[in-house]
Amino acid sequence: MRLVYQLLGVAMVAGIGVGAWFAIDHAGQGDASAAGPRGGGGGGAVPVEVVAARTSTVERTVTAVGTTLARESIDVVAEVPGRIRSINFEEGQRVSSGDILFELDRRREEADLRELQAQVRDAERRLRRSRALFEDNSVPEAQVDEDGAALETLQARLSAAETRLDERYIRAPFDGVTGLREVSTGAFVSAGTPLTTLDDIGRLRLEFSVPERFLGLLRSGLAVSAESVGFEGRDFSGEVRRVGARVDPVSRSVRVQSELQNDDRLLRPGMFMTVRMVLDRNDDAVLVPEEALLPEGERVFLFRINDEKAERVQVRTGVRRDGLVEITDGISAGDLVVIAGLQRLRDGVTVRITREHEEDEVARRWAPAGES
Repeated sequence: MRLVYQLLGVAMVAGIGVGAWFAIDHAGQGDASAAGPRGGGGGGAVPVEVVAARTSTVERTVTAVGTTLARESIDVVAEVPGRIRSINFEEGQRVSSGDILFELDRRREEADLRELQAQVRDAERRLRRSRALFEDNSVPEAQVDEDGAALETLQARLSAAETRLDERYIRAPFDGVTGLREVSTGAFVSAGTPLTTLDDIGRLRLEFSVPERFLGLLRSGLAVSAESVGFEGRDFSGEVRRVGARVDPVSRSVRVQSELQNDDRLLRPGMFMTVRMVLDRNDDAVLVPEEALLPEGERVFLFRINDEKAERVQVRTGVRRDGLVEITDGISAGDLVVIAGLQRLRDGVTVRITREHEEDEVARRWAPAGES
């Protein structure tokens, strides 16, 4: 009898446990049914915010630092020794090609020239007389040839004397601005002595280096703008004129020379400049906000809305700037892309658009974009 009571007790405990398990399992299934499908809320559609991809102008640019150089620059020197007779310019003066900057004492050269001029005139008279006598058969032809050769010799000596006299005048070889003079009137100078400098700064060269990864985009005619700390807020514009033929093996960059118009002569050779160069321009670039992108390793994805469903699309990106990204492949202008609610999205999931951002809401971000 005691054994019967024990068996009944075990059966009761087992029945209570089984009932409790069924009750808990039923409650769990009820809760799951009430919650709806994964990502639910609002009939199972995932709430998202979107924006339409649109076109804008994108400029691919590169920034660098450069140094200004005079387009033409020389040290003005004396070609021959002599004493400075006069200085015909003011320091910092604009001069034209051919203007006389310095005059050396030239009294000896002028005397030599006058003597040779007289000798040439006398030789010309002798030659004319010989020719007249030759026509009368009064002198042989050899006399005419001898007088002609003498005249040619004197004329050559006269030309040399004129050159020596001209060397006493030191002229500007091109239009430019004079520098500080290194000598005074009355000073004796030797050949090669620096007297002043001359720089053509109406148009300056601007030299800078560009990383070799941009080499394929470099060409003459590219627009360049430059700024200097000496003239804050002032932009100096120009264009690329020359691209170096070699890549520096140490810096892996190539030298570029542009030219800047400098009509007001504000810039000087040797100035430090910040350079911005436009490498390429695309007026029909497709842009989206950066928050739409989902990078996965070396690949980039975004979600495009198609018939109220999320479509996961791999895209190729280009220029990034000011929170915007250029999409070079994968979507088109006008496509709706998700910018909020990405964490709960899966490919093919039904979505509910809670907000479609208008263009004026992000207008400040749709300005022409570029890349540094």
